[in-house]
Amino acid sequence: MLVIPKNRKEMPVTALSVPTVGSAGKTGFWRDFRPVWIELISPCTYNCPAHNNIPKIFEQIRNGKIEEAAKILLETNPFPSITGRVCPHFCEQNCNRSEYDEAISIRAVERFLGDQILEKKTKSDFLEISAETDKKIAIIGSGPAGISAAYYLRKAGHRVTIFESEEKPGGMLTYGIPPYRLPKEIVEKEVAALVEMGVEIKTKTAIGGNLTFEDIMREFDAVLLAVGAWKERSIGIPGEELMMAGLDFLKRVNRGLKEPPGTDVAVIGGGNVSIDVARTLKRLGAKPTILYRRTEKEMPAISEEIEKAKEDGIEFRFLTQPVEASKKDDKIVLKCVRMRLGEPDATGRRKPIPIEGSEFTLEFDAVIKAVGESPNIAWIPEKFLNKQGWIKADSATGFVEENVFAAGDLVSGPATVVEAIASGRKAAKSINCYLKGETIQPEEPLE
Repeated sequence: MLVIPKNRKEMPVTALSVPTVGSAGKTGFWRDFRPVWIELISPCTYNCPAHNNIPKIFEQIRNGKIEEAAKILLETNPFPSITGRVCPHFCEQNCNRSEYDEAISIRAVERFLGDQILEKKTKSDFLEISAETDKKIAIIGSGPAGISAAYYLRKAGHRVTIFESEEKPGGMLTYGIPPYRLPKEIVEKEVAALVEMGVEIKTKTAIGGNLTFEDIMREFDAVLLAVGAWKERSIGIPGEELMMAGLDFLKRVNRGLKEPPGTDVAVIGGGNVSIDVARTLKRLGAKPTILYRRTEKEMPAISEEIEKAKEDGIEFRFLTQPVEASKKDDKIVLKCVRMRLGEPDATGRRKPIPIEGSEFTLEFDAVIKAVGESPNIAWIPEKFLNKQGWIKADSATGFVEENVFAAGDLVSGPATVVEAIASGRKAAKSINCYLKGETIQPEEPLE
C-alpha cells in the first residue's frame, strides 16, 4: 500500500521500503541508490526572525572554532548576549531534533557565544569596519531596532548618531524588560561596545522644541525612526484613571523601585507586558492576579513565560473582563463580567462575548493595565503618516520617503526583541543602498 505523508510530522524517521532494481547475470538481486543532495534552508534558520545560520554556527562549535561561530552569528544578530536571554527561541520551535526527542537548546548556545563576545570587551575582534565614508545617519531611538541598525551602518563605515530621550540608552531593553530576565549590565556592555565601534549616542535628547525633526533631516544624509511602543492603550472603562500603566510600572522598577504599589494587585491583560508586570510584582513581595478576557489558549504572551508565571504561583482569572473601576476607602473595586468565547475575530482568536447577568466585583490594593502598546508618533510630521495615523513605511525595506526610513515597532507594531533586531538590520541595508545611490531592495526571501 502506498503511504504518502501529508506533512513533516507524518514523515517516518526511516524508509518504510526500498525499491528492487532487478538482477544481472543471475548473481542475485542488487540495489542501486544514488542519493540526491538538495540544498534547503534549515527549519530552525527559516523560523528565526534574524535568520541566523544555525547549522553553520553549530558546525564551527563542533570543530572547536568558537570565535568563527561568533563571527557568523554577528552577521545576522549583533546582540546574542541579549537575545540569548529574552528571545522566545522561534528556532527551537522548528528544530528537526524535536522529531526524535527534544529540540536543541539553541538559545543557550546563542547566550554562550554572546557572553564570549562581551568578555572580549569589544566587538572589534569579531568584525571589520569598512573604510570611512562621509555619510551621516541619525537614528531616533536606542531600543533593539535602533542599536541594531547602528551596528550595521557603522560596520559599513558610516557616521552614526543615536538620539535617545531617556537618560540611558537601550529603550525597552533598559526600561521595559525586567532585570530578572535581562540584567542591565548586559545591556550596558552591549551599548559600550557600540560606542567603542564609533557610534555616538546622545541621551536626554527628545525630538521637538529646540531640536526639530526637520533640523535632523537637513543635518543628516539619512534618518531612521526607531522609537518603540511605549504608549499604553486605553481600556475605555469608567475609572481607568485609577489604574497604572504596565510599562510605566516596569520603567519605575528598572529605575530602582523596590516596593510594590500594594499587596493584592490586579494585572489586566494577557500579553508579554502583563506577564512581566505580574512576575515583577511577585518578586517585590506582592500577590498579583492576572485578569484576562479570553482563555489561556488565546493569550498572546510567550507560552514559556506563562508557564514560569504559574511556577511563580501567580493566579490567573480567565474569561474575566473589568467594565468599571471605583475607589472604596483604600481599595480599588473592579466591576467585572464573565465572558464566553464566540467565533474567531480578525486576530484569529475567538471573540470574547459578555455573559448577561454575570457581573461580580473584585477588590485590590492597586490595578495595573497592560492591554497593548503603540508608539508615540505625535512629533513625526504628518506627511510621513498614512490615513490611519501610522508611519507609511515599506515593511520589507523600511523606506518611508525622501531620506527617511523606519524600523521596529513603528513598522510592525509591538514585537519581540529579535524581530526588532532583524527589522533594524533590514533598514540599515536599505539605508546603505540609498547612500550609495543603489536601488533599495528587500532582503532575499529564504526558500
